[in-house]
Amino acid sequence: MRPIATLIALATLLLSSVRSHAATRLEADLSQSGIEVGSSTTLVLRIFDPQGDVGEPRLELPEGLDILARDRSQSFSWINGKSTSEVTYRIELTARRTGSYSVGPVRIAVGRQGFVSNTLPLTVRTAAAPSSGGAGRGPAALLLDLTPSHPYVGEVCQLRVRLVQRVALAEASQYLPPSATGFWTERWSEPASFEAREGNRPVIVMERRLRLYPLATGHVRVGQAIALVTPASNSGADRMWGTVIGGQPVELRSDSLRVRVRPLPAGEPDSFDGAVGRFHVTFSLDRDHTTLDQAFTATLDVRGEGNLPLVKTPAWTPADVEVFGSSIEDSLAPAGELGSARRSFRWTLVPRREGTLTITPPRLAWFDPGTGSYRVTELPEIRLGVLSARRGAAGGTTAGWPEAFTRDPAKPGSKSASPWAAVIAGLAMGAAWRFARQRGVVDPRSAERAHQRELLRGVGLAKGPDFWRAADEALAWSEVRGERVLRLREEVHTARYGGQALDEEGVRRRVVERLGEALPPPPAQPPRVIYLSIAVVVALAAWWFAAPRPGSARGEERARSADVAARAGRIDEAGSEWRSLWRESPGSPALAARLAWAALGAERPADAAAWVLLGRRGEPRSASLSAAEVRVREVGALTGAGSGPLPIRSLEWAALACALALGAALEFSRRRTSAVLLALSLAASIVPLWEARAARDPRIRVVSREVRLEAADMVLTPGEVVRADALPGGRWRVRAGRDLSGEVPSEALMRPREVVR
Repeated sequence: MRPIATLIALATLLLSSVRSHAATRLEADLSQSGIEVGSSTTLVLRIFDPQGDVGEPRLELPEGLDILARDRSQSFSWINGKSTSEVTYRIELTARRTGSYSVGPVRIAVGRQGFVSNTLPLTVRTAAAPSSGGAGRGPAALLLDLTPSHPYVGEVCQLRVRLVQRVALAEASQYLPPSATGFWTERWSEPASFEAREGNRPVIVMERRLRLYPLATGHVRVGQAIALVTPASNSGADRMWGTVIGGQPVELRSDSLRVRVRPLPAGEPDSFDGAVGRFHVTFSLDRDHTTLDQAFTATLDVRGEGNLPLVKTPAWTPADVEVFGSSIEDSLAPAGELGSARRSFRWTLVPRREGTLTITPPRLAWFDPGTGSYRVTELPEIRLGVLSARRGAAGGTTAGWPEAFTRDPAKPGSKSASPWAAVIAGLAMGAAWRFARQRGVVDPRSAERAHQRELLRGVGLAKGPDFWRAADEALAWSEVRGERVLRLREEVHTARYGGQALDEEGVRRRVVERLGEALPPPPAQPPRVIYLSIAVVVALAAWWFAAPRPGSARGEERARSADVAARAGRIDEAGSEWRSLWRESPGSPALAARLAWAALGAERPADAAAWVLLGRRGEPRSASLSAAEVRVREVGALTGAGSGPLPIRSLEWAALACALALGAALEFSRRRTSAVLLALSLAASIVPLWEARAARDPRIRVVSREVRLEAADMVLTPGEVVRADALPGGRWRVRAGRDLSGEVPSEALMRPREVVR
């Protein structure tokens, strides 16, 4: 299978596995189950979570009903790793005669599956009186419909007013929207026009939409929409409708709607406060730890389709925290549209005590009209570490133990990779590859040497007359190649043609000598096997030196025991063990992070900053060191320390250097390309060495106590990082930032390594 086809297949399997949490479902509903002749109703088809392409719905209507217009919309959302999609078709139906009809079933293909909707009853009654607004008569019609037609109290609805224009209008119409007593309404959408067909006749439809919510159960009425239109004088309206004369205004009135609002079923949960719809709820905090005097934010995020503007802030009194205030942030669908929206409830909280707090999310209940049942949130609790207000540490307790320490255990004694050795390994691997594919030196006289071997074989094996004939041929071949064999050839002719008896073995020896001297020796072949073996050995040895080394099992066990002691509240015991491990094998960032955390607990911000700087000398991207650095910065330390080395580990530098060196060796015949690759390989091996040297800059100092920088008129606080140069008299010239400098006494500064004592 081709790589692209493989990727497509994997993506398809992944998408199907992600979306398999929900089954495809088809629902059908009529906006009005009873209409008058000439009026219209909307058939709404909803396909939830379609597993494949959605085809066009197939609907066979009974005689007396016509399709006025079609509309298709789609919504998609991705929440907490779960996708939710919905495809909605709205088919506008109009009636030409009275009677009781069955609309449907509707058949629709989704992927490779077929779905069939239920059959919906529709009653068409006689119009109360002729009206210029009825469908099928007059130059225009004004139509009104509500979706859903029988909503629950509080359920979001969509009211649509459509002006169906059968002739051209001379000027813009005057419009009075319908009244909606008993509903909470939003603003109307901007008018939108589209082409449609009324029977076999093309029409222009101007549509306005309104999102509204019923506030009480029972029967409510949506009033008439009124419009005043003026047909154009050349539209033929006077010929088609007699009493209607082109150029004269015509008043249009829609039918009013009598809506039955259903009550919500009994048995609502205690936390229910009127939310109706299909929602997805999440709860989060803006941080995983804080200090006792620092506020944090909790967010309850509600997404979906429903009466979100009417959803009130849930009542919430979490334990161990004080609620200072709450706010609401909305992101609603466009005006008049039934689409996914969001409402976020946010609380500003302040912890009342130190330690690890368990934040229980607020409970939100809502009624789902699709399933006809109530739902209540079941959100997991969230743990929050609260540090001491004075220095942002636990103060000798287990409070604030970072979860990153558990995920990133300390591994004392581990060795980083050596990118410089990886360069040698890459060059050696490239050389080995070239030696393995190298061909021997081509002998230009290989064919002649083959003939020479055949002649030697004939001379050596022949006896009697056959020998003298083979010897004559061999000497003739040698003579052509410059050998002086005239005397020897005369002797062979004497024995072959004159019958004279000669010493056959003596002649054979002399012929073989002349025949062997006829060609120069073959070119020497290089010892490829030896070179290949040397290159392989060098590559393996260099990579062995380049590869990182894991820490000792004994050291890791001691570090785990110290972690257990720290979580149990024995911070001094754990800190003593961590410090002992650091003295034995320094360089572990996770170990430095734990010592920085312990220093914060003892309210020594300068020591905590020094441990972070020492941890930066190890491997980057340490989760433990990152968590410790955040806490150290929260207490005002590490100011001036910068962002540290590049987030690329030594093994990644080594792999890059090895790959570039390998490319340089393979491209050796292209000298310029090979030189560029070799230079990049050397740069990749030098960068980590340069970063390590910069981290060990002897000018870097940590402020150990509060001191005034008199020349700059500023105060340096413990834990700040500066660069200093020694001056006579036990003083140091300090540079804090780009433009600030001054003198401080030597006892106010410390080198990072002095913390290891």
